Amino acid sequence: MTENQRSTAVFEHERTVKDWDRDYYHPIAESYYDRAILDMLRMMEAEPGANVLDAGCGPGVHAIRVARAGYRVTAIDVSKTMLHEAQSRVSAAGVDSCVEFHQEDLTKLSFVDASFRYVFSWGVVIHIREVERALDELARIVKPGGTLALYVSNDGALDHKLEALLRFLVHKPLNREVHRLGSGIWYDMNGEKLWLWQFNIAELQQQMEVRGLRLIRRKAGELSEIQRRVSGPVRSGLLHLNNICYRLSIPPGPATTNLLVFRKMANHIH
Repeated sequence: MTENQRSTAVFEHERTVKDWDRDYYHPIAESYYDRAILDMLRMMEAEPGANVLDAGCGPGVHAIRVARAGYRVTAIDVSKTMLHEAQSRVSAAGVDSCVEFHQEDLTKLSFVDASFRYVFSWGVVIHIREVERALDELARIVKPGGTLALYVSNDGALDHKLEALLRFLVHKPLNREVHRLGSGIWYDMNGEKLWLWQFNIAELQQQMEVRGLRLIRRKAGELSEIQRRVSGPVRSGLLHLNNICYRLSIPPGPATTNLLVFRKMANHIH
């Protein structure tokens, strides 16, 4: 099994779809995503009715939101299981006429250069071990003057600092791999391996500039993801806190996730 196959096998499990729903799409979190996706489209300056590439659509929840906002969506994913689930959800939502699907690997896209004016990848590149290849490809397919939105984990977040301190105190450090873009680690999930990056946002910004994309907006996403590890009233309280912090537009530095929007320089030659 290649490293790429190793890192994507987890997404072929139907159990992973259920885990994703439980961890990320709690009813309280839905209002956050509704607001954040619309904000993302505004920050991308996406023209009404335009075609938007959802680069790593997963179960299709954000493709649905973009379609309902009045856009056409090209939704891609490396996983057949995720695409099947996304197609089912898009059809149930009544927006299947606005969304088309393709199986694609973000590290080797089949699209020609400058294929899309608007591209977003929500919580996807954080799970790609060979992330620089994915960044190359995403930069390549954006049209000059177009925009690319990345929703990523932030290595400077309070969550990560708190976890590192607690693990130090109990002598259970994580075996992280350190790279110029941040650090990453393999987790066990459903009998497979799941890679997770925590990005150094400043370095990621610099690397995107090398690829011809300039950061134009940075916004805090979720303040904390600790809610995924707890239940009951504690989880509900943390989810409400995330919603409040997002509406207040807190500084992005302490937030676990950041939304970054880049513009492709008109004079850049890939």
